[in-house]
Amino acid sequence: MNGSKFKLCCMFLLCLLIFIAACEDSDDDTIWIFTTELPDGRVLFAYSVSLEARDSQGQVFWSLIFGELPPGLTLDSNGLIQGEPSTSGEYAFTVKVKDDHGESIADLTIDIPPVVLMSGFEPFGGYDTNPSYESLKPLDEQIYAGLDIRVVELPVVWDDSWDILQAAILLLKPTVIISTGQAGTDAIRFETTAKNAQMGTDNDGETRDGEEIIVGGPETLATGLPITEMSSAMESQGFTTKISNNAGKFLCNFIFYQLMYYVQFQATDSLVAGFIHVPPAPYAGTFTVEEITNAHKIGLQALSDWMQSGQTAQAVDIDLSTEPVYFQVFDKAQP
Repeated sequence: MNGSKFKLCCMFLLCLLIFIAACEDSDDDTIWIFTTELPDGRVLFAYSVSLEARDSQGQVFWSLIFGELPPGLTLDSNGLIQGEPSTSGEYAFTVKVKDDHGESIADLTIDIPPVVLMSGFEPFGGYDTNPSYESLKPLDEQIYAGLDIRVVELPVVWDDSWDILQAAILLLKPTVIISTGQAGTDAIRFETTAKNAQMGTDNDGETRDGEEIIVGGPETLATGLPITEMSSAMESQGFTTKISNNAGKFLCNFIFYQLMYYVQFQATDSLVAGFIHVPPAPYAGTFTVEEITNAHKIGLQALSDWMQSGQTAQAVDIDLSTEPVYFQVFDKAQP
């Protein structure tokens, strides 16, 4: 090989080495974020997910550069997102990962489904169970129709009942609150109107005689639930419903009024709330406890559809104006 050809081969080899080295240092080997989606979280449920990067070189450091994580969650420098979400919502944010040779960014989201807080009462009137609570127990901590259902049992005790419900509201920060109670009826009874009056004897023996629930408060307060949508959905599946404008004056009305007063005058966030009476299963009525549970599921689906539609709730037609019956004698011998 003569000198010129040798020099040419050397130059070719040198260019090839430079090209190979350039490829090794190209963007194809720069660190990049492999995680593109994150699982949903749940209010007050532990959350722990590690972000993943590929082609890293040397020490890796993660940071949040835009947006916000759900309240209660943090991002560690090693890419671990952890904590307990405290508030529902859709949270969009941008993360950056950096190593010794480069960096990469990615947009991510974490969804925390809206919480629906549902309440029922403990037994009263000498009965062993109360279907308002028993029918809700299978729904507790379930995700249904995109809603995170949480259930609380209330005592049939003046003041204590509202204290417990309000504590749950402050803790869970629900989007919707549905309180329920038992009444002597053969239908799911949607209540439209809470009255500022309390009357009757609770499980602790305390009697109230018609005094105002909130001194100086409005005489009546209206439900915020999409009653027509929910009742129509139940009716379409064979569950009898009634729409009432008289929730009585006992503990059910007490909770209903306290709840609507809180929603309209005290809550800092927009809330949807209302009250439903259920039949006294299994002691009387045409419903079983399991059927009441299924009726609630249908109502929750209709509620979810209405929430997503962004529409104003339809007008209601009143079926009942009589007070609910709480203390009629039922056949306790039924299973």
